[in-house]
Order: sequence, then C-alpha cells, then structure tokens
Amino acid sequence: MTAKRWTALVIALSAICVLIAGLRTVTESSNIGAPGKADRVVIVSVPGLEWAAISETGTPHLWNAANEGAVGLITNRAARAVTCPWDGWVTLGAGNRARYPAPVPEDELPPEGELPLPGEGQLNPDGTTPTTPQQQAATNATKDCLGQRGTVPTTSGSKLTAAIVENKKLGFGAVPGALGTQVACTTTVGRDPILAVGAKGAKVNPAPRPTNADGWATLATHCPLTLVASGTPEGKTPAEIAALDESVGKIIDGAKKAGATVIVAGISQPDYRRSHLQAIIAVGAGLDGKILSSPSTGRSPYIQLIDIAPTVIRMMGGKAPNSMVGQPATTSDRDQSMSATVAKFADLATAAAAHVWISSDFFNILAVICALASLLLFVAIKARWRPRGWLQVIAIAAGTLPAASFLCNFVPWWRGSSPGTAIVLVIAGATALLTAVCFAGPWRRHPSGPPLVAAGLTVAILGIDVLTGSYLAINSPLGYDAIVAGRFTGFGNIAFSVFAGALMMIIGLTVKTVSGSRAREIGVVAAIGVAAIAIDGAPGAGSDFGGVVSLVPSLLLLGLIAARIRVSIWRLLAALAGGAIVVILIAVGDYLRPEQSQTHLGRFVGQVLDGTAFTVIGRKLHNNLGLFTRSVFTPLTLVLIVICVLVYRDKARQVIGYLEDKAPYASAAAVGIIVVAVVGFAINDSGIALIGGTLAVTVPLGLSIVSRQRPTGELARERESTLVA
Repeated sequence: MTAKRWTALVIALSAICVLIAGLRTVTESSNIGAPGKADRVVIVSVPGLEWAAISETGTPHLWNAANEGAVGLITNRAARAVTCPWDGWVTLGAGNRARYPAPVPEDELPPEGELPLPGEGQLNPDGTTPTTPQQQAATNATKDCLGQRGTVPTTSGSKLTAAIVENKKLGFGAVPGALGTQVACTTTVGRDPILAVGAKGAKVNPAPRPTNADGWATLATHCPLTLVASGTPEGKTPAEIAALDESVGKIIDGAKKAGATVIVAGISQPDYRRSHLQAIIAVGAGLDGKILSSPSTGRSPYIQLIDIAPTVIRMMGGKAPNSMVGQPATTSDRDQSMSATVAKFADLATAAAAHVWISSDFFNILAVICALASLLLFVAIKARWRPRGWLQVIAIAAGTLPAASFLCNFVPWWRGSSPGTAIVLVIAGATALLTAVCFAGPWRRHPSGPPLVAAGLTVAILGIDVLTGSYLAINSPLGYDAIVAGRFTGFGNIAFSVFAGALMMIIGLTVKTVSGSRAREIGVVAAIGVAAIAIDGAPGAGSDFGGVVSLVPSLLLLGLIAARIRVSIWRLLAALAGGAIVVILIAVGDYLRPEQSQTHLGRFVGQVLDGTAFTVIGRKLHNNLGLFTRSVFTPLTLVLIVICVLVYRDKARQVIGYLEDKAPYASAAAVGIIVVAVVGFAINDSGIALIGGTLAVTVPLGLSIVSRQRPTGELARERESTLVA
C-alpha cells in the first residue's frame, strides 16, 4: 500500500473514532428518565442488604417491591473504606462523602476485613495478631463496626457535633445533616437516622416504631421525610430474614397507602469490613419497572449513597445545596425479568468484590514483572549480548501485559471456583496471544516491528473499549470498580497512562514511514491527535478531564515537529496552554448539557462557578502526594527511570543513531511520553501511578528496540517500509 493510501486510511479511521465519540456523547442520555414528583418520601436503611439475599420465596415482600418499582446496585462508599451504620447515615444526609469519627485515630485502625471469594481462603487482613496494647486497642475499636451501635452520643447539645468536627478536616466539603434543612420536618424511627437530618435549624420528630402497615401510613403523613433504621439480614437464619422482610414489607405497604415514595437500601455494613455493592429498591411515581442510575456514576445500574439526598430533594421539587456532590437519580426501562435482573445484579456485585480482592496484588505483580523484564534487557544491552529473539519476546510480553489485563473481562473469571487462579490463567493466555500477534507478520524482522504492533494493540484495545461502553475497564485488574467508586466509566488514570504512552510510541515511530511527505506527516499527526483527544475527552467515551490536559501538549509538540518548527520554551508553554484550553472547551460543552446528562467534566465547571472546586482540587493534591509513600509504582518508576538513563549513557551511539534515523519523530515520541507522564502526574490524583503506568508499557518496548541493535554499536539501518505493509 502506498504512503498516500496509508495516510488516507489513517485519516478515515481517525474520523470514524471522532464520529463515534461524538455520537455516544449526544445519544447517551436519549433514553434517560427521572423519578416522579413526591410530596412524601420514606427511606428505610437495611445494612448489608445484598441482591444475593433477596428471593421470591425467602423475602417475598422485598421481591414484590423490586418487581413493582425501580431497582439498582448502590455503592455505600463513605469517607473511609468501611461504611459503618453511623457513617452511612451521615453520608446519606450530607449528600457527600462523610464519616463519623472512629474511637481511635484513623491511621491506627487495622486494615478492614474482606469476605473471602468462592474457593479462596479467608485472609487475616494484615497477617498478624495484636501483640501490643496499642494494637489491641485498635482491634477493640473495630468491634460493633467502630462502636457504631447503640445510642448516638450527644456532644455540646447535638448528636452531630462529633461528625461536624470530623468532616471539617476531610476535604470533601460535606455538611452533616444538610438534608434536614431542605425539608419542612423529618420523622425518624430508630436511634441512628438523626445523623442524616440533625443539622442546626432542622426540625426532627423522633417516633416509636409502628407495628402494622396502617401505623406506618399514618406516620408517613406527619412530615415530608421519614427515615427508618432497620435490622440487617447478615448472619441471620432464614426465619429471621423472613421476619425482617415482613417488617420491611409493612413499611412499604404503609408508605404506599400514604402516597409516599419509599426507598429501601443497604446504606452501610453491619461489620468492620470493606463495603460491598448492595441493593436499592424504590417504589413510587415514575419508578415502575425501572433501573436506577445516576449522573454521578454515568452507568446503569449503579447509584451512590451520596445520590439519595439530592434525589429526595429533587422529587420534592427543591434543589440540592452546593455542599451535596451527589446527583439526583435517573431511570431507564428494565428489559429483563425480575429473576434475570436479580441474578445479573448479584453477578455484578461479585465481580466488583473480586476486583477489590485482586487489584492490589495485580499491581504488585505488574510492577515486579515489568521491573525484572527491564532489568534483564538492561543486562543484555550492558553486556552486549548478541541480539536474541527470546529477549524481545520477554520485552513484548511485559509491554502487552497491561492491555492483556483488560482482555480478561471477556471471560467471567470471578464466577469460577477459584477466581484468583482463574484470572492468572486468563491474563497469561491473553498476554501469550498478544505477544504471538506481535511476532506473527513480516514486521518481526525489524527492530521496531513487534514493539509497534504491541503499542498498536494496546491503543486499539483501550480505545475501542471506551468507545463501546468501557465494559473491559470496569472490574478489570488495572481498571476500576463500583465499590471504591472513584470512576464507573471511561478512562481511569492508569488506563489512560497506558493508552497515552503507547500512542506516543506509535506516532513517533511510524509517522515518517507512513506519510512520506511533510504535508502528509502533519495531516497524519493532526488526524491521530484529534481522534485521541476525542476518545479520551468526550463525555460519552473516555470522559477524562486530566488526560486531555496532559495529552494535548504532547500532540501539539509532535505537530510542531511535523511542521519543522523549532520547539522553544515559549512554544512548549503554548502547547501546555493549548491543553488547558481544549479541556476547558470540552468541560464547558458538557456543562451546557442537561444536568442529568453531565459527566464529572461538566459538574466540575459547576463547582468552579459555585466555589466548591477548590475543595476538590485540594483533596486530589493531598491524595497525589500521599501516593508517593503508598504506591508500588513509586519504586517501579524509580527503577525504570534509572534503567533508561543508564542505557542512554552506555549505549548512546546506538540509541542516538536510531533516533536520528527515525528523526524527528522518535525523539519527539520520547519527549511526548515525558510530557504525558509529568503533566499527568501533576494534575491527576493518581500521581506517581500515572508515571508508572506510562513507563510500564514504553520502557520494555523501547528497550526491546535497543536490544535488537547490532552489538558492534552500528545502527541496523534496515528500511522499514514493509513494516506498515
């Protein structure tokens, strides 16, 4: 294929990517509805309520309510990994990440427990038993889920004083009890709900628990909002669960008689362990046969605990205060039977729990494999070993491992009898498959061939995924999950770093060969750049605020080089400013869409306008700095940087010769990778992990190219025109 045809193909494919990203942004909200208006709302907390515990025979009242109304998966993540009962109520009322103070300082709490996956043994969270009085005190503090059972203490005349003091120092901007100030009055049943509505100036009426549906119907008419604390099904016998179901059924029946919308949800964990996805059921106007979601997740059927208060306020005709970062719930039509829906929800909850269980271990494994592969290649280069195929195979396998980890979601590995073993086998198989493809064609004869194919496969896998709904990213080892609730769709920070690093390699090492003329080189860089920005930044695709800011300067630098324009410090600053301008335009465009259709990009513009954005920025900067001492990517990044410096110093003749042969784009690719990593580190809350993710792909692939150079130090100047063909 001629250079002109290749250029036309690249431009056409780029245009298709831009079109798909645009269509997803425009059409993603076309079938979204909202709950109907409600004069009265009843919220029932059932800690630990999971879909796996709900059945037509075991919990008929909950089953019938779910079949009648709207259902979803709620993530009750609060301001710590464990959401105990009081944390849940404080977070619900704040409409923001919040918590109740623990009996001991947070940094002294032991790691939270984990429920074992099927076929996996129960692990002691920290592998030790308390041996000192301090450790024993910390362990004792976790009993009764941080002591959050019984009567909420009163301090300075208020049960919210301790929560208010605690949340002022967290940086989320949460205002405990804010929900209570948005309604005329609230009726509370149980000792804990006061934490959701007990702000200064709020009118709260505690009430005894009715014994029948008529009593609940009468109670629901006393105030616009009724909050009820119920028992938990966890650790209960079938008879006890049936009794709990019957009591909740009376509340639902009574609320319906009173014309109220009723929401039943697992807003907390009953024990000190990491939160799991739980059930939420809503019955009322506009909710029949629906699936719940929220703009804060952008993905059905997920909704957050922080969304409940804004949803209630919206149903009552009000507008949530700026301190509430949750979003009013949205609805979509249910297209499956109740049995199929419950089974699907239970499966999604299991997948999310499995991701939490394996993700940190995979980070460690990835770091070790990448570091060892890079060290082996460095030794081979340093010792001037004769180029051998197996060295490049190791490098390519290490470089494709991140992409292979996303492909594992093609197989439901979490359903097996041993999910840990299953995912290792699946990722190993995917890595072997991608590595084989990298050596399957005539490009394998050239030093750049297999690495470029590996980079191309990485970009294709991640790019196609976000253009089709991010089904590979959610619950994959390098992706995200709905339990941690940092992101639900689009590019996560590590996925973006892998995507961007591979993209820079592709542009830098192939544009000259593909295009063949200055005009076509500029056109190809521009086409790929626009497509990459659309894939990463479009609200319906990558939806990645920080990624665009770091990606645009790198692409502009490549464009300057393609135009044979000398890169100066001022032009570099202009490129950085260009990145900021592009992301501002995307964010403002998202902000101008209807509120229920906005992503976090548009909502951030709203936070800038109402003055709450600085709280978000401060928290992200704090998280970024904290990762230095906690992330396995810190030592990995240091190792890879040292290797790169030593290789460049000791093999400068080969490296510089290769860069000159591919001039000017190979050097530009290196600069682009550095810019993406450094700018991304500065503006994302993943910090050092973003640099590590970029280097984990580019360093093994780059070293594989260097290792293929002739050991005499002369550059292997084979023409690579067949690389593309």
